[in-house]
Amino acid sequence: MRDPKIVVIHNQNYFDTRIFFQKTSYAKYISHLDSYRTIQRAFKRSKLPVWYTDGFNPKIYLNFILPLSLGYEGARESFDCRLSENLSEEEIVNRLNEVMPKGFRVLDAAAPKHKITSIVRADYTLSFFSETETPSALLSKMEAFLSEDQILTEKRSKKGPKMVDLKPSIQNPSLFADESAVTLTLSLPAGTVSNLNPTLLTDAFTQSTGIPLDFSLLRRDRLLMENGEEFC
Repeated sequence: MRDPKIVVIHNQNYFDTRIFFQKTSYAKYISHLDSYRTIQRAFKRSKLPVWYTDGFNPKIYLNFILPLSLGYEGARESFDCRLSENLSEEEIVNRLNEVMPKGFRVLDAAAPKHKITSIVRADYTLSFFSETETPSALLSKMEAFLSEDQILTEKRSKKGPKMVDLKPSIQNPSLFADESAVTLTLSLPAGTVSNLNPTLLTDAFTQSTGIPLDFSLLRRDRLLMENGEEFC
């Protein structure tokens, strides 16, 4: 059995559960709202004893942790739900994977350990190419771009667009090229306080160099807390 985190609702015990899953392949083109509906339907098919919200239109309670942008794969995404029985991790994982559509795969389930507000960064992997540059030439130009003192770009928010310098926010950048593409791994701010999409960096590169980029992979690898540990 899992180490439970119990919540009492209407005099009944429910077990807070954090589900970790992968979103890959064509599932990356499913929007957050449609992903929410997809997983709700999977819960219904699984017959897991999940808690429904109150009100005139009860729905399965799902709280996604930092939803992915459209077009991104997720190596270890998560959402919270509540179950009326303290089931084993194996049973939860197996019953969901039996009914999950292609591109969604549940990895594990456990009681939540950390609050969403503890997330401060995310690790990403991007693979890209250009019709106008060889991978080796593109690699050299991206290395030169990342070495600049400032990387300015326009970031849009609810308050309107503003210029930001991405340079101080980029951590652990790493580049390599093969015969078809350049791959960049890096860490950027993520969470409830600050959240930077890595395509801000590639857009800034295109604006600075005039080199258009096509992507073969956009993936969020993991979410991190202030101490560098993985969010769980």
